[in-house]
Amino acid sequence: MKKTLLAIALATTATVGIANACTTAVYNNGEAQLTMRTMDWFGHDQAVVVGTGAGIDTQYSATDGVATRSKFAALKIESFNPGIVAEAMNEQGLEARILYLGTGAGTEFAQDRADTKNVDAGMVPTWAVDNFSSVTEVVSALQSVDVLPTAVCDLPNHEGECIYPPVHYQFADAQGNTAVVEFIKGEMKIYTGSGSAYMSNDPAFDEHLALDEQQVEAGSTILPSDRRLRAKSVIADMYERNVTDATKAQNSMKAVGATVFAGYDQIDKSVNDVFPTLWTNYTDRDAKTWTFDRYDTWAVEHYSFDMFNNDEAKRVVLGAHPANK
Repeated sequence: MKKTLLAIALATTATVGIANACTTAVYNNGEAQLTMRTMDWFGHDQAVVVGTGAGIDTQYSATDGVATRSKFAALKIESFNPGIVAEAMNEQGLEARILYLGTGAGTEFAQDRADTKNVDAGMVPTWAVDNFSSVTEVVSALQSVDVLPTAVCDLPNHEGECIYPPVHYQFADAQGNTAVVEFIKGEMKIYTGSGSAYMSNDPAFDEHLALDEQQVEAGSTILPSDRRLRAKSVIADMYERNVTDATKAQNSMKAVGATVFAGYDQIDKSVNDVFPTLWTNYTDRDAKTWTFDRYDTWAVEHYSFDMFNNDEAKRVVLGAHPANK
């Protein structure tokens, strides 16, 4: 018998963690190569969208960091006052993103090895899209560097505070490959099966996959596992209908965003809190475009590589929240 997720969550609250529930879902079928991602957090995210051209020199950690000249132009979303790149896609169609995964889920980065170059935890998406064209390349490269737990400071609800980087990562590419990468108790965990196309937050990803195995039905809460399963169910329907046309698939992806959207002030009684969807981003890996929707404005924003010189080694601001322009 299938169990509802809420029943499991109430019985195992120690493993659920808090409900900062960003959610992603990746779809790849014919001409339809799409991803939906939400950013859910307290407060306001000015979310500056930038374009970076190929040829920019970057050191990805101040402590014995990997240093490269970027191979690819990229679109990047810089979130909150620290300017963390929460979402990125390069001209090859490689996507990289950060989502929340709390220390209660076991998040703990590995120790810095003396003979290994470093990438800061907050720089992983930038490093990935600057230098690699596929999920396979990123996964391979991650095994040759140390990802350092550089503190994240001044996030909303953590103003004046620096916290251990409570993050994990998802990657997707133009061939439809996906990977989820977490650091649990000092060990890097890499998941590349079909379940890695759908991601949220706590608990650790192996527990999300266990829910898939148990065919758990999604509930209506803002718990991360509920939201991931709701997104997955819409994508499963798209595959069942064999939606290969990009335009039709884009319309269906709106349903994915709608089913996980929390852009209101309603308190979810299961967690006694609310983490609103500050923005939703729809990626078309084939067309190399973004459709970006902030929850507190009516104007949907559109971004592409045609908006800046891809070959100029320069960071160009393409868009910002109207209140911050």
